Amino acid sequence: MRSFLTVSGVIAIAAANCTFISHAQTAPSLPGCEAAPEVRKTIDEKLDYNLLDKMKFTERVAYQRQVLEDLMARYPREIQPVMSYDLLLQENAAEEYAAVRERWVKAAKDNPEDPLALAIAGKALIGHNTPEGIRLLELARNKSQAATFPWPSLYLGSTYSMGKRADLSKTKENLKAFFAACPGSTERAAQWLLNKDEQLQPKVAAALRVRLSTETDPKVLLVGYETLWGLEFRTHSPTEHDALRVQVAEDLKRLETLNPKGDAQWRDFLITGYKQSGATKETVTAMEDSLLHDFPHSQQAWLIMNKHWDKAHPKPEGETDKAAWAKWNKEYQETLKGWISEFTESTYLQRYAWFNTISWSNDGLTEKDGIAAMDSYLDAVREYQEPRWGRSDYTSAAEFLLDKKWQVSRAFELIKVSHELSAKARATDEDYDNDDNLTDEEQNTRRVRRIRQHQEIVGLTLRAAIESGQTEEGLKLKAAVEGPVPTEKKLLSDYWLNRARLEVIEKHTQDALAYYQLAFMTRTSEPKAYGGKVEDELSDEAKALWKQQGGTEMAYALWSHPAAGAELAKEGRWEKATKQIPDFELSDMTGKTWKLKELGGKTLLINLWATWCGPCQAELPHLEKLYEKVKDRKDIQILTFDIDEDLGVVAPFLKEKGYTFPVLPAYSTVVSLLDGYAIPQSWLVDTHGVWQSTQIGFGGGSDADFEKEMLEHLDAAKTD
Repeated sequence: MRSFLTVSGVIAIAAANCTFISHAQTAPSLPGCEAAPEVRKTIDEKLDYNLLDKMKFTERVAYQRQVLEDLMARYPREIQPVMSYDLLLQENAAEEYAAVRERWVKAAKDNPEDPLALAIAGKALIGHNTPEGIRLLELARNKSQAATFPWPSLYLGSTYSMGKRADLSKTKENLKAFFAACPGSTERAAQWLLNKDEQLQPKVAAALRVRLSTETDPKVLLVGYETLWGLEFRTHSPTEHDALRVQVAEDLKRLETLNPKGDAQWRDFLITGYKQSGATKETVTAMEDSLLHDFPHSQQAWLIMNKHWDKAHPKPEGETDKAAWAKWNKEYQETLKGWISEFTESTYLQRYAWFNTISWSNDGLTEKDGIAAMDSYLDAVREYQEPRWGRSDYTSAAEFLLDKKWQVSRAFELIKVSHELSAKARATDEDYDNDDNLTDEEQNTRRVRRIRQHQEIVGLTLRAAIESGQTEEGLKLKAAVEGPVPTEKKLLSDYWLNRARLEVIEKHTQDALAYYQLAFMTRTSEPKAYGGKVEDELSDEAKALWKQQGGTEMAYALWSHPAAGAELAKEGRWEKATKQIPDFELSDMTGKTWKLKELGGKTLLINLWATWCGPCQAELPHLEKLYEKVKDRKDIQILTFDIDEDLGVVAPFLKEKGYTFPVLPAYSTVVSLLDGYAIPQSWLVDTHGVWQSTQIGFGGGSDADFEKEMLEHLDAAKTD
């Protein structure tokens, strides 16, 4: 293999090939809506996800760089290789990226009449020097026609869609310019922004349908029809969905003739299409059986088998039945062993699945087998994952050893690796964390996340020091542990927990108990049972120390649940809402229209979910039981916002599960409101339509726990 081009070499080649316009040159061509066929073919074939996923990380990055540098040298007037290269370096070569960005900026200064040079530099500056980035992008847009060079408009639209410079009118203006030039584009960033402009969506859907009517490339068809069907279902009332399903069925007939064999990914795409078309259960099952037969070792085959197994082996109702969960876990682990042997093309199964399973459900596991599973997992993390994302894997492994009390001294080694990866990630993310387009709230969120990561690493080190008796390792952290008390409520409990651990190491028992009690008093939620057990490090550690001092169970129960702690715990994972809920008018899956302004006088619980979300599927049965109990009340209303992009799969899902709560298709509403989101999440809205608080995630627990918590918060949200 030839040696790789350096970044400076790429710039030199680009300049030699007249990439940019000099003052005396005739303007060369500008990139259009799609990359040149040769470029698209190379990217599709050489940078295919399935190909890259099989490569080790260092090999993969070097290979991607080579492919993109070759494309940049051969096609200097194409923008897609440059943008892909820019992102690759940002994520994997932060130490080089600042120099690359400066070269893009210098090229723009040297070629002030070249829209391509201006656009590349402007895009690179967003977040680093956003005002200058906007200026260059506007110059690029103004010096060219959007009809021939749409990319500055898209980059400006993205910039104005979030952060401190968020401006919906400018986002829509630039988005319209992009889609006027590229009416049937499936560009992911443009499709995401499209949720900001619901009036534009039907026009884009119509243009995309026209474009796909003459397309024959399976890769384009797969992405195109996934996008098209999602748009069409989301832009039509649920009462019109039956007609859309007929259209989807017609589309599928054509698609099957264009690519009659297809790979596993194509077959899976067709299966999803048939579900949206309203095909019978027998038809879908036959297609799944065909995929299993023709691609028996594929990831897609495993997902089908996993779905069938889940249906035949429902998880135990509730989270507290230890015996039922132990039985279910044993059956699942035995099945998983077979899957790992059978579905050899699933990289997740081969690399990560076994340890991910036993790390939280490991009853009966021997130390030898557990350590072997952990080592295999870490080998895969080290070889295949981007290093900065591996930090949490090493902390999970350290926690596994400490929980099981196996090779506890080795936990220090794993924590050290995690700490080193965190430090590297901070360097890589320097621009990300110092993004000058962030709002104050976004900056604070990232700051708090960094503190929590540090608390976790410090806490694990202290635990390891206690478990192994290597107290000197814990004492090294004394200054860090005894730092200023955090001002954020969500950071307090872990702060006091780590203070208590340090006092245990220093053998200051009374102080340790005082700090453990403060940790109880300041924690914002009580741990709940999940999978038949409750994981509560704080209680386990405090109770053990209490008993060592001769304390009784009754006294411990009183000491560990002081009144102040009960008040904070009542807040749970609920956080004060920072946005205003839109004055929505949405139809549910039965066609009934719901308007926020007509729900005044009621407290609302709005749950966000999707069919593909595992935690959502764990929470929805609890939500259904709560809905059945309160649906006739005049003071409460439960609604759910579904955010599936493939909206056509929702009705079959609801029918299969038997859910009766109102489901409002709200993908565009949620994406337009929130720059990013996690699901499941619940919103509490008071009787005046004011969004009061948000809870992210499903914490487990029984139906009774779920009902009690939700009703308490609904009652608390009532206003006079």
